[in-house]
Amino acid sequence: MPGRATGGHALRGPQILRLQRLLEWLRSGRPLTTTRAARHFEVSRRTIASDIEYLRRLGVPVAYDPRRQTYYLEEPFTENLPLIALDRAELAAFLVARLALEAFGDTPDAALLEAAVERLAAHLPEPIHVDPDTLTRTLRFEMGPRPRTPLRYLDVLRRAAAEQRVVHLHYYANYADALTERDVEPYAIVAHQSRWYLVAYCRLRQAMRDFRIDRIRHLKLREETFARRPDFDLEAYLGPAFGMHRDERTYAVHLRFSPYQARWIREEQWHPSQVLVERPDGSLDVHLQVTGLADVARWVLSYGAECEVIGPPVLRHRIASEARRMAERYGVGVYDQPSASSIRDAKNH
Repeated sequence: MPGRATGGHALRGPQILRLQRLLEWLRSGRPLTTTRAARHFEVSRRTIASDIEYLRRLGVPVAYDPRRQTYYLEEPFTENLPLIALDRAELAAFLVARLALEAFGDTPDAALLEAAVERLAAHLPEPIHVDPDTLTRTLRFEMGPRPRTPLRYLDVLRRAAAEQRVVHLHYYANYADALTERDVEPYAIVAHQSRWYLVAYCRLRQAMRDFRIDRIRHLKLREETFARRPDFDLEAYLGPAFGMHRDERTYAVHLRFSPYQARWIREEQWHPSQVLVERPDGSLDVHLQVTGLADVARWVLSYGAECEVIGPPVLRHRIASEARRMAERYGVGVYDQPSASSIRDAKNH
């Protein structure tokens, strides 16, 4: 069979339709010439000749009979046209997307994309070969902790959001350690730090809420539809939060990182509102405008003494209280100095 289509040729809608109809014409056995086809499709003879050559590169066994002066099929061709022209870099991009989805956990999309990558690889021209397994060995996404349970409801929730269908949830509320039931109006699916969330209007709470999809124990897609609130903007809703935990207040957060830790903080965009201010001693002040402090507090605590909260007072008090609790947990007084042996042991481990 002739080689597959070469990459780098972007098919447009009219050409795809024309190729399909040319194939139907060939299958019918009716005489086909460039002149007749050009008149039928209202294009040039050169365009038809190019289309026929493209069909050959796609693997369609098109031949020309000079005696009858017509194109014909040398043998039956019952396959669908593989109308996707890819090169090595484009296929690799699909593979990267697949690996990224896999890093978010067990999702239907990852399985679908894996199958798509395998099919796309078969459509590369013979001189170009990409082994998905080889690329997998040389590329990996590590997204940190991810849900242990499969995301069974991701696909149905995406459908509910697209069709604006009300969903009845049996949802495990982690903060209350309780199983709750509620009707929600799904607006969007959001992936954040290896976890998938449903952003929805909760009729129980009469407000927008975020639901971790792996905590949904059961759901029922209702026939009832809802009208999206015209004033809701997903970017505006997500933007001010530091993570996926938010409240009604906006806080002006002022953090100071040590000269040592500042080297890494400067490299990242932590939040859309961030303003970095360099200090003469090499330390770095970070200013944020965020809704909710829970995720900011966890972030600050991860840096230990390398980060100091300057404001707001409520966050500074929260971190100070947590530091005292940690000291008590380890049996260390706030003003105790670690012994030389304990410092040496820490370095060795």
